[in-house]
Amino acid sequence: MVMMGLNGGRLVMPMADDMHTHLRQVELMDMVTLQIRKGGCNRVLVMPNTVPPIVTCSQALEYRNELLKRDPNVNYLMTLYLCREIDAEDIAKRAKESHVVGVKLYPRGVTTNSEAGVEDLTQYEDIFKVMEELGMSLHIHAEKPEAPTLHAEEMFLPIFEDLHSRFPKLKIVFEHISTAAAVKAIKGKPNVAASITAHHLRLTTEDVWTTEDVQRQMDSSDKSSVQPRIAQSHNFCKPIAKSAEDREALLQVVREGHPQQKKDSYPPAAGVFTQPFLLAYLADTFARAGCLDKLQSFACENAAAFFGLPKKELVEGEDCVVLEQTPCTIPNVICGAEGTSTDVVPFLAGHELGYTLKVVPFSRSLEARQ
Repeated sequence: MVMMGLNGGRLVMPMADDMHTHLRQVELMDMVTLQIRKGGCNRVLVMPNTVPPIVTCSQALEYRNELLKRDPNVNYLMTLYLCREIDAEDIAKRAKESHVVGVKLYPRGVTTNSEAGVEDLTQYEDIFKVMEELGMSLHIHAEKPEAPTLHAEEMFLPIFEDLHSRFPKLKIVFEHISTAAAVKAIKGKPNVAASITAHHLRLTTEDVWTTEDVQRQMDSSDKSSVQPRIAQSHNFCKPIAKSAEDREALLQVVREGHPQQKKDSYPPAAGVFTQPFLLAYLADTFARAGCLDKLQSFACENAAAFFGLPKKELVEGEDCVVLEQTPCTIPNVICGAEGTSTDVVPFLAGHELGYTLKVVPFSRSLEARQ
């Protein structure tokens, strides 16, 4: 990463990886897919919780071809949805040619489009064995179904520990980690990594629920009966943002540099839209945390090292990310095509970030300009 002086400075880095993208379907897919490169990414891991879910390699390849029609300049890495319809032989024979690199585990009912998810992991041991042999990765939405919202991730940890002990060579990714307990559980474990979202590095529960409901959830002895009110639907994600202490644990991981329109309905669908400004969000957050020097490894290098992907480099004439230290105001809405219902409210809508993001062809002159 080229870092110019931070007073009016500039960061120049390769296009980033986003290893947790939801590119949806139909009109929303048309809009969201075109935001990937605008946010500074050109290699993404695509989540399979479409309707119906992606359960075969041929379905994954068909979906990938549809994405390529929208933007052929992105490398789409595909995943399958772990459920009863998934087949070990299909994975063994067709995963590579279909660009399928992993499988996503959704406990049934924990998040958007997870109704077909997993109830009993013992049914899938043949799948996990094939994945180990092929060097594929298992991506876990690590929340225990029907557990109290604030404790669902922590209560999933024994399940994760058991799975890792039985399949130690299986690459496991603890997706969108949100608690200090989960950070502690995965640190130091071989073949285990975690993804951290831009929004979990900034939000706490108070940014989602009403203040009184946060207190009620913390104080109630019967937490499962509490139904908190979502005050900020555009900050609502699964897993929900946790305490300031949990957020600080995530920020500390970042500082250490470890490699390892439904939104307005009620209850709103879980998800926070960061795609078109992703690297600007991250630069602003890393600067606030005092670890801007870790941004390139976080965004461009760690995932490649874990998954065995080609390392990103700055190449003359190829697109790169330029982050200028000038204010950028996030728009109140990202508009879809005229006549569609695909307008989306982005994360931190109306707020000002400290960095403006541009995607431009790299040239050595970018290193020389002050």
